[in-house]
Amino acid sequence: MRFLLWQTAYLGDVVLATPLIETLKLNFPNAEIGFVGRPFIGELLKGSGVKLLPYDKSWGESYRLLKRIRDYPVAISPHVSLRSALMLFLARIDVRIGFNRSEAPFLYTHTVGHSWEEHEVDRNLNLLEPLGVKEKVRKPKLYVEDGEIKEVLDRFSLKDKDYLVVSPSSNFPLKMWHPEGWREFVSRISKYVRVVITGTRRDVELARFVSEEGKIALPLAGKTSLRELMALIAASRLVVANDSAPVHIANALGVGAVSVYTSTSSRYGFYPLKGGFLESDVECSPCSPNPKVCRRGNPVCLSSVGVGQLIDLVHKLLGVQ
Repeated sequence: MRFLLWQTAYLGDVVLATPLIETLKLNFPNAEIGFVGRPFIGELLKGSGVKLLPYDKSWGESYRLLKRIRDYPVAISPHVSLRSALMLFLARIDVRIGFNRSEAPFLYTHTVGHSWEEHEVDRNLNLLEPLGVKEKVRKPKLYVEDGEIKEVLDRFSLKDKDYLVVSPSSNFPLKMWHPEGWREFVSRISKYVRVVITGTRRDVELARFVSEEGKIALPLAGKTSLRELMALIAASRLVVANDSAPVHIANALGVGAVSVYTSTSSRYGFYPLKGGFLESDVECSPCSPNPKVCRRGNPVCLSSVGVGQLIDLVHKLLGVQ
């Protein structure tokens, strides 16, 4: 049997689709599993044992991809875009399973109900119901080798399980807790545990601000590849972040995580499965899963969670008295 998984959304969405991989491997141990996603899946899903099909969404790549996926008899798509449904339809895949809230549900042969009341992992696993799958693996799973962890620890002079990872950035500004909050949190928590600040190249200045130019934390934004970030997280004690990918990467590597919610909410089902979260109490929150514009023109939710609340939760999870 051959299965094709299609998830071309963001990094965190792909991590939360990995239980689909693990469940298919468990129920169909001799099956070949293909995975279509953005180019970063080559690094993210390394070691998963699936055939990775990176897709940049260009017209030329779309044409080439159609040829590569036509011989898959079953396709499963957690992604709800029109492009996803159309590509699978044009590939003439016999069994195409997607959500009923897809932008083009009529292009699927089978649709499954979508509810914001469930965790994303459970929503995704519901897509396997048309296949009669009973035994499910709920835990997200990523693979990092011991050698990768040792290399990144040596490179940055860190010790295993001796530091906290803080990721203060997000692809969506309205998902970002305010920088001053992150800076105060890091200043206070660094009295108990070493702190490492992560992020991409565009987050370098934010990391410098939060770390007080490296005085209270180690700023590594822009200094790691995705694989190195994964190794860094795997060796950490805890990850503290916005509603963003590092939370899900941590859980997929067996590390606890804390989400600080601003305009979004745990009610959308993207909360940590291991760890905890804090939410805004403003009346207009949550906005949407990926809000781009504040409807009231004054995003007070960005600073509505208190630093003291975060300190207390992290102390609890770290076992600090």
